[in-house]
Amino acid sequence: MERNELSNMLLELVEEETGETFTEIAEDTELRSGLRLDSLDMVSLILKTEIRLDIKIESSELNGVSTVGQMLDLLQRKLAEPADRLAA
Repeated sequence: MERNELSNMLLELVEEETGETFTEIAEDTELRSGLRLDSLDMVSLILKTEIRLDIKIESSELNGVSTVGQMLDLLQRKLAEPADRLAA
């Protein structure tokens, strides 16, 4: 999946979660303050992302992920992993 497709998907999920409309989100936008996501919103966003992309994100992989760009980097890495590693 292209990075812009991932960004659009993330934007859609954030809008579902918050009930707010964002015209676009920049890569340097902070997930919590910039998109007004609290801890529960973040958990829900991660779960919805995992379901949508059929991936598993470990909590340790979220350490240091605070911006939209960092989240997109993580999602691209997860999507690039071989399928047999995801099933383990």
